Amino acid sequence: MTRVAVIAESPRVRRELGDIVRASPVLELVGSAAAIDDLAVLGLEPTDAIDVLVVEGAHAGALMEEGSAAVVSLSDDADTFTALRAQRAGVALLPTRATGEQIIAAIGAVAQGLFVTHAEFASPVHSTANHSLTPREHEVLQMLAAGLGNKAIGSRLGISEHTAKFHVAQILAKLDAVSRAEAVSIAMRRGLVPL
Repeated sequence: MTRVAVIAESPRVRRELGDIVRASPVLELVGSAAAIDDLAVLGLEPTDAIDVLVVEGAHAGALMEEGSAAVVSLSDDADTFTALRAQRAGVALLPTRATGEQIIAAIGAVAQGLFVTHAEFASPVHSTANHSLTPREHEVLQMLAAGLGNKAIGSRLGISEHTAKFHVAQILAKLDAVSRAEAVSIAMRRGLVPL
């Protein structure tokens, strides 16, 4: 069971995020507060009693510096600098309008030490993290992450299964991965596969 705390200034947002967490059978809501300091008042410390913090708004910046529990940040004003800082700190970056399913998936990913970013924030991270993959290899990587085999990848891209297999081999080599699953895992940690 992943222990989750919610930080949001708005009581409505705290309630909505809490409802999302409570709806998942693998997550436990251990507390919610308007600010990070309020969690200590509740007897909760991010390094002990909390596995993942779901943070809305301005609080995420300070948490990136502290490096305590894993963080899922909900923000609409992330710029390139913020996205790159989030990637380095391992903070999941989602827009405030992210769906409950996206938030739950991000919580699960960061709890396992993976980096997650919403497609809306992927391009600034992409420009620095993905310099060695070609655009076609990036397309194939997205399909690998979706669980497609070589034949299905070839069909979707209008290329032969052999060519798809070649692209997969190139991706494995460039990411220094020994399997398709490891390549996807590495790509998620590096922010190459958006949520």
